[in-house]
Amino acid sequence: MYELALVMVMTILAVLSPGADFALVTRNSYLYGRKHGVATAFGIAMGVWVHVAYSSILILFSMFYLSTLLIWVKYLGALYLMYLAFNTFFQRPVEDMTSTVKQSVYRTFQQGILTNTLNPKNRFICYEFDESKYV
Repeated sequence: MYELALVMVMTILAVLSPGADFALVTRNSYLYGRKHGVATAFGIAMGVWVHVAYSSILILFSMFYLSTLLIWVKYLGALYLMYLAFNTFFQRPVEDMTSTVKQSVYRTFQQGILTNTLNPKNRFICYEFDESKYV
């Protein structure tokens, strides 16, 4: 029971921390309205299921059979985060912030799925929860 409560608290804290998902939902809600914001949020929720599925299967396999590969994945993830940080500080400023392009609700749903699925923060969170069960 203690583990379930701990996982619930950590999940809530992870969801509340702002990131790419929060920025995308805010952007789509502001530019296209509530319906697009909700569609983006549903897309993000679907992206969470992608993380749960592959992390549960692949982490178990890699822990038992490919421990060296797991170490390399950790280092590559750290390098990727440093690359993102570098690009954040040295990118060119955006010149035109206005958008007159209309998007479909399906397109904003797709953006939500892709943003969450490709977000490295979510990979680490799912990995840590799965790894903690077997340590």
